[in-house]
Amino acid sequence: MIADKTDAPRAVIVISSHVARGSVGNRAAVFALETLGFPVWAVPTVILPWHPGHSRATRIVPPLDQFKALMADLERAPWLGEVSAVLSGYLGEAGQAEAVASLVAAVKARTPDALYVCDPVMGDSGGLYVPEPTAVALRDRLMPIADIATPNRYELEWMAGAPLPDIKSVTAAALHAGPSTMLVTSAPSMMAGGTGNFLLDGRRLRHI
Repeated sequence: MIADKTDAPRAVIVISSHVARGSVGNRAAVFALETLGFPVWAVPTVILPWHPGHSRATRIVPPLDQFKALMADLERAPWLGEVSAVLSGYLGEAGQAEAVASLVAAVKARTPDALYVCDPVMGDSGGLYVPEPTAVALRDRLMPIADIATPNRYELEWMAGAPLPDIKSVTAAALHAGPSTMLVTSAPSMMAGGTGNFLLDGRRLRHI
């Protein structure tokens, strides 16, 4: 028996980096989502030979006018109603944030309950590994419109503009950041000397 099309998994648009070697960015997200049965529309923000933290790497960033044109095509796509979520990650440059925000708005106009998940990839304990204007665009343009965000502790600290040494400060920063649901990784642990992940759902905080 053929399943009704309304029962089919809805598509997810994934907007992030593409690496030739490794499993980060779109390589990781597309594999995971398709394994779970979700059709994926994958948009590369930058092409790299491998994770830039592993070695010096050539960056191929699409010209901004071409990136915006591609995203505008997706906004006009006759299949846009298939999309139930947008996930954005590593941006190749700051100007891409506005195109991402515009696409999110178009998806939500067609499907009001669609989710936007923002992974504000910008750095770790070693500091920012994107230019500061890109980090600012993530903080000021994309985080405020996200339904769900997944920053690591450093990224949340950078966006908050202050160290977050304990659970109380992480919670306060997460509540102020915008999205009602946030998974903070590499956060202070309830156990001395450890790290943990915290899920903030509304005003409830859970250690996972």
